[in-house]
Amino acid sequence: MGGKAFLDSNIFLYCVDESDLQKQNLARNLVSSLIKTRTGIISTQTLQEFFNVSVKKLKRSKEAAQKDVEDFVTAFPVHANTVKDVLDAIKISIKTQFTIYDSLVLAAAKAEKCEIVYSEDLNDGQVVDGVRIVNPFK
Repeated sequence: MGGKAFLDSNIFLYCVDESDLQKQNLARNLVSSLIKTRTGIISTQTLQEFFNVSVKKLKRSKEAAQKDVEDFVTAFPVHANTVKDVLDAIKISIKTQFTIYDSLVLAAAKAEKCEIVYSEDLNDGQVVDGVRIVNPFK
């Protein structure tokens, strides 16, 4: 792995979701690799989305989700989204027709000069403003 890689919240959700063990294994291996190489980046949005979906959809306790978020913050640099990121996300959303939330993931990755965004939710292989989207589960 060469440059920096941004992790979308769904990667972390698969790390704790036991309903698909194959995806869980792939997600855990990816996260471990990025921790080892110190090339992974996350954002405040990643943390918020993980916590919300972990509690609401996966029915995990808030305390368990909180511990995971604290672990992620320890393991990865965290990009705090800014007004500039929101404005860039709006431009990306207009250009790509992605939701503002998906566009904000790309804007944060771009701000951190990441080469890759790992996400299951975006178009695998698409390049947006120099950032390549990779679905690690394909």
